[in-house]
Amino acid sequence: MARAAWLAAVLAAVALAPVAARAQAPQDANGRAAVTGGDPVTILLEMERTYAGCKSYRDTGRVTSLILTDGGRAGGEKPFATAFVRPGRFRFQFTDTGLGGDTAKYIVWSDGNEVLSWWDRQPGVRHPGSLEDALAPAAETSGGVSVRVPALLLPQSLGHGPLLVAPQRLEDEADRGVTCVRIEGKGRETPYSLPSGPNRSVQVLDETVTLWIDKATHLLRKVEQHRTMETYRSESTTTYTPEINVEVPAADLAFGAPAEQPAK
Repeated sequence: MARAAWLAAVLAAVALAPVAARAQAPQDANGRAAVTGGDPVTILLEMERTYAGCKSYRDTGRVTSLILTDGGRAGGEKPFATAFVRPGRFRFQFTDTGLGGDTAKYIVWSDGNEVLSWWDRQPGVRHPGSLEDALAPAAETSGGVSVRVPALLLPQSLGHGPLLVAPQRLEDEADRGVTCVRIEGKGRETPYSLPSGPNRSVQVLDETVTLWIDKATHLLRKVEQHRTMETYRSESTTTYTPEINVEVPAADLAFGAPAEQPAK
């Protein structure tokens, strides 16, 4: 279901964008198209190309979520980390502090052949059939980070990353001292249903997604999402500290699931 949600976000104009748009774009010293023009579709395509063509990637970050109702507000944080070395060495981890302070850790690992996952709310190492099967169930719980960048790194096996519906470019702004291009749109056409639990869903009436893309490296540094539901609103901000084509330590790629505790 999560993969279908991302695929639904693919803008027809993006899918049909002429190849010439890429070929004619100005390039920086590293051969990447420099983010100088105002066309958001071209910028998103160049971001895709950067992720899909990198040899390695790693990040750390945090998702800060907030639920707003007439009766008040509640929030939580989800620290996460990603490590990837092409062709298929991969590790993703996030910790969900929950809206009530309860914490849970989720790990997904692959060496390119085998895929393992671990979730401390359902202890035990699992063997999903694919990386997609391991990452997709955590999409909503992780605030989208389990699928957003991994889909950009591995588009052939995980589908599309954060292409937006009706993207438009906003004024450039700095994030933590780095100049970013900001592109706003929707993750998918609204209204739509969003899973909210076993056999439950909530109706999303409207949403706004803003991508903050490093002007120099074409990497995502921040994602802001605002959703309006029937009875409440949600806000989330995801911050990334990304690196590409760097040496990724073996420790960052180790599965690292806690050892099973013997039954008492």
